Amino acid sequence: MSLELYHTTHNTGQTTVVLIHGALVSGLYWDLVIPHLPSYHLLVPDLPGHGKSQSTPFSIDLATRTISQLIRTHAINGSAHIIGHSLGAQVAIRLASTYPDIVNSIFISGFGMFPRTSVTPYIPYVAWTMSRVENCLARPLVSWAMDGADIPRIDTDLCTLDLCRQIVAPGIPTEWPARTLIVAAGKGGLIPTKDSVRDAVRLVGIGRELNEETVAYTHLGMRHPWNRQAPRLFAETSEAWFERKELPEGFVKL
Repeated sequence: MSLELYHTTHNTGQTTVVLIHGALVSGLYWDLVIPHLPSYHLLVPDLPGHGKSQSTPFSIDLATRTISQLIRTHAINGSAHIIGHSLGAQVAIRLASTYPDIVNSIFISGFGMFPRTSVTPYIPYVAWTMSRVENCLARPLVSWAMDGADIPRIDTDLCTLDLCRQIVAPGIPTEWPARTLIVAAGKGGLIPTKDSVRDAVRLVGIGRELNEETVAYTHLGMRHPWNRQAPRLFAETSEAWFERKELPEGFVKL
């Protein structure tokens, strides 16, 4: 029997967009972006191991398979544009390489590669610890440090070491044919929340093997969770990419 992820649907547009959230949150992480995408039919799942799908253990393979089923069952004409943030970016790329027939185009941000090194086994412990440290901070302080980003608290019951291990498991992706926009948020500082430009450049090289339209950009004013920092800009960037229009100001091509 197939597993259907918990998901919400929004709008009655003629084109479907699937929004895939990052680690340790849920589909609710898109609540600030959704109002700025009124012309699209939106599918917003909770990944396995997260939100209202948390009873099912997370793996990148299961996330890919269940989202493919969601698209085939609920998307307009059985295909969709994909938005993926952080861990959701990993899922989006795996989805496009495994089920290319259901992916129209992709916009991802915050993608990170986790090649096997001597420090890789320790990364899950860092993620586990940092989630708890962050929850101890007052939300106004977090918002100030993150340039106004509205960052909800993490459910630490959800944040297990097993889940943290799965988060760093995907490694280096294989080629995929969908036209893809890769964004690396470029702002760091006191709170080091910028994305890896190096990983974005490596990823665009892989993506261009099968689609020369795949591109990578950075934005020096945006931090990693910029869907919470500048949700209107995030939505406008999504729509510009899907509709083959010029990106908003502030993006620098890598």
